[in-house]
Amino acid sequence: MTSTETPTITVATRAGLVRGQTEGGIHSFKGVPYGAPTSGANRFMPPRPVQPWAGVREAVAYGPIAPQLSRDGAAAASPIDDARGQEGEDCLVLNVFTPGADAAGRPVMFWCHGGGFISGSGGAAYDGSNLARRGDVVVVTINHRLNGLGFLHLGDIGGPEFAASGNVGMLDIVAALEWVRDNIAAFGGDPANVTVFGESGGGRKTAVLMAMPAAKGLFHRAIIESGPELRVNERPYATELAEAVLSELGLKPSQLEELQRLPLKRVMAALGAASAKMPSSNARGGFRPVVDGTVLPSHPFSPAAPPISTDIPLLVGFNKTEATLFLAGDKLAFELDEEGLQKR
Repeated sequence: MTSTETPTITVATRAGLVRGQTEGGIHSFKGVPYGAPTSGANRFMPPRPVQPWAGVREAVAYGPIAPQLSRDGAAAASPIDDARGQEGEDCLVLNVFTPGADAAGRPVMFWCHGGGFISGSGGAAYDGSNLARRGDVVVVTINHRLNGLGFLHLGDIGGPEFAASGNVGMLDIVAALEWVRDNIAAFGGDPANVTVFGESGGGRKTAVLMAMPAAKGLFHRAIIESGPELRVNERPYATELAEAVLSELGLKPSQLEELQRLPLKRVMAALGAASAKMPSSNARGGFRPVVDGTVLPSHPFSPAAPPISTDIPLLVGFNKTEATLFLAGDKLAFELDEEGLQKR
C-alpha cells in the first residue's frame, strides 16, 4: 500500500469475506448484500438468503438503491438524495460503519432511511462515520424494496404464493436485522443491543417493525423521529390499488406471474400511474405496509401500542425545522406573508 491509498480491512461474514476501507479511524463496509436478488421470479416475493461467495468481496461503494417513485408517480427527487446512487431492482444491500472490527461488543444503531415508503436510500446521504466515531457504536444503514415493488398487496387477488407481497419491503428490513444478528459481532457490534431508529419514513418503518412478529427479538430499543405511523393500509384499499396496477398493465388476476416477467420500466410506469389515480394522503393510502393478518397482524399504534413490543423502550421526537427541507424546491414558501399563508 502506498501513502496515497486508503487502508483496507477484511472481515468474515457468514456468506463470505468482505473488504472495506478505513478513514478517520472508522472502518466502513458498503454495499454488502444481505439477501438474494429480488428481480425476476423473486419480484413481490419475501426476501431469500444471500448466496455465499468465494474469495473476497469488495465493499467500498454503495450498492444499488430501490427504484424510486414520488407521490405523483414521477421519478422521485429530494435534496437529501442528490448522491443516492444508481437505481436497481436487486437492492438488498447494507452498509456498516464501525470504530473497530474487534470483540468490543459495541451498541448497534440500525438506521431506516426516510422517503416514506416510496423513495430514498440508506447510502451516501446517511454516512454513519461521524455517529460511529462520536458514540463508539456500530452503525448499519440499509436499502430495501420500496413503493409497489415492496408494498403491492396481491394477497387477495392471487394465490398463497403472493400472500406476503404487500409487506415484502418490511420483510426486507427484517432480513437485514437477521443479518445483523448473525454477523455484526465480527464488526465489533453486540447483536443483543440493537437500536432501530429512523426519521420521517424511517420513523414510520420503525413503528411498523414494532408491530411485526417476525421482527420480535431482533432489536431491543427504538427511536422514532418525525415519523410516527399509527395506521397503515387495510386490505380493501390495498387490493383496489393492486387492481389499478393490473389495469394499467392490461393484466387479469390470473396473470400475476406476468408481473414478474415484465420489464422493470413498464412495471414502474404502471405503479406510478395507478398510485397517482388513487386517493391517498400522509395518513392513508399509496404504497405502504398492509394489515394482512399475518406479516402485520394489526395497525402499528392504533387503537393501542403493539403488545409484542411491550418490552421495547421507545424514544419519540421531531425535527423542529424539517419542513425547510421538504419545501426546499418551493421558493414561494419562503416569501409568504400572513395573507399568502392563509390562502395556502
